[in-house]
Amino acid sequence: MAAFWDRREKPYVLILFSLPFVWMFVSLLMGQYFPDPGKLLMRLSGIWASVYVVAVLSMTWIGKIKPLRVINRYRRFIGLTAFFYGLLHFVIYLVLFAGLSWTWISSDLIEKPYIYVGMIALVIMAVLAITSTKRMMRLLGRRWRSIHRLMYLSAIAVIAHLWWQVKDDTSLAIWFSVFLVPLLVSKIPTLPIWKKYLKKT
Repeated sequence: MAAFWDRREKPYVLILFSLPFVWMFVSLLMGQYFPDPGKLLMRLSGIWASVYVVAVLSMTWIGKIKPLRVINRYRRFIGLTAFFYGLLHFVIYLVLFAGLSWTWISSDLIEKPYIYVGMIALVIMAVLAITSTKRMMRLLGRRWRSIHRLMYLSAIAVIAHLWWQVKDDTSLAIWFSVFLVPLLVSKIPTLPIWKKYLKKT
């Protein structure tokens, strides 16, 4: 019965996670983001990507609360959604903000080094998305868990990306740091390298 409920529920969860994208797309078609849609859409897609990164890291703690354990069934959905909005953020930058202009992009790569840490976060999430299937879990065996711990590194890159681009408005960087930093710190005791260190001491 639970498995049946899970299968029936997933399309609704997918629709729920897609709502920010639908909202942005419809608003773009209605001309609400003009005359500079790229700048605002980059901000919105970046916010939603960060929200889902926070959600992914929160799963471990949420799973310990008995009434909320059902949410763990959608951990993979949440991770894939974080990657989707991260990829959307990148595509919006290339198409709407930079206009697919290599001159513009190459100039940004020199003037805006925070792009590099953003790309690190996105590449890691891409790897995790590719290896998130049950087939990949079987193929990778024990290595699968080690690979998916890279999500912590991706979260650190997200924080760096947010802070590095700050000019005067620090609100987004502060808010996401408030959520992500404690979640990352709480994971330190569970890392293999930390456990080895404790054994030595």
